[in-house]
Amino acid sequence: MHLVDGMEQGVATGHPLQALFKPRLAADPLDVAMHHDRAVLALVPAQGHGRALGREHIHGMGVVRESLQFCRSLHREALITKGLDQTLEVGEDSRQDGEMGHGPNPALTDPSHNNRADQAPLQLGVMASGSGSNFEAVAQAIQAGDLNARIQRLVVNNPGCGAQQRAERLGIPVSVLDHRRIKDRRELDGELVRLFRADQVELVVMAGWMRIVTKVLVSGYSDRLINIHPSLLPSFRGMDAIGQALQAGVKVTGCTVHIVTEELDAGPILAQAAVPVLDGDDHARLAQRIQEQEHLLLPRALAELKPTWRQG
Repeated sequence: MHLVDGMEQGVATGHPLQALFKPRLAADPLDVAMHHDRAVLALVPAQGHGRALGREHIHGMGVVRESLQFCRSLHREALITKGLDQTLEVGEDSRQDGEMGHGPNPALTDPSHNNRADQAPLQLGVMASGSGSNFEAVAQAIQAGDLNARIQRLVVNNPGCGAQQRAERLGIPVSVLDHRRIKDRRELDGELVRLFRADQVELVVMAGWMRIVTKVLVSGYSDRLINIHPSLLPSFRGMDAIGQALQAGVKVTGCTVHIVTEELDAGPILAQAAVPVLDGDDHARLAQRIQEQEHLLLPRALAELKPTWRQG
């Protein structure tokens, strides 16, 4: 359905969404999320990574329109676009619990969808250390047509890890660079750059890479190295961000997709998903809910990227 000013019917009195229809009173996205036990996904293009919206172009935080994506148990989505016409668009999709990597309904996204036939697929390299669920979420988004890309190679640093097994099952080339054998971080990163360049990789995605990278990799793929981190940066940088959030007693945490720089977890933010911390949450329960949002957020953030590094 499509609601515009003066069409508040159906929104109960006191409901957080009512604030969207009141002049000079904006709904608090986190209030809406907490009220509905939803996560809030906010795609925030960074400088140099804007995307076209009609005749507008967005860069950095100086936006004139703001899009927020809500999810309820991975079944229902609502995309709120606050612009000059103050419209609210709500849509359903067919995603089921447990499915990963499926993008939003194209009708709810920018018309310049990444699957346009005149755009060559984005050539991806992926790095992972553990189970590889974020890696597979990206692969599934590609297979579903929600992300116009191709994974050229996965690199893992733990032989036999889940990510390697997923790549072998999916038929995606995989290489092992064991950090126990290549102990010098600069040497390891140099091998990563060599492998990815040999495969003509345009963009490198750190999908659960549990190693601090060096200038060798950051400069080798400057502004083209993407990481997903399980917190709402700049909060809880570094290791065990989920444990840090629980110890701090915060009521909302989440995950962040950002560009990697030499400073740890401090690069420009591309997208974030907020996840409420519920009473009784332990590390495992909270980690599972954050990971569910990572599986949605990472493919979408990649789909939103404008590959400015391409010629022409």
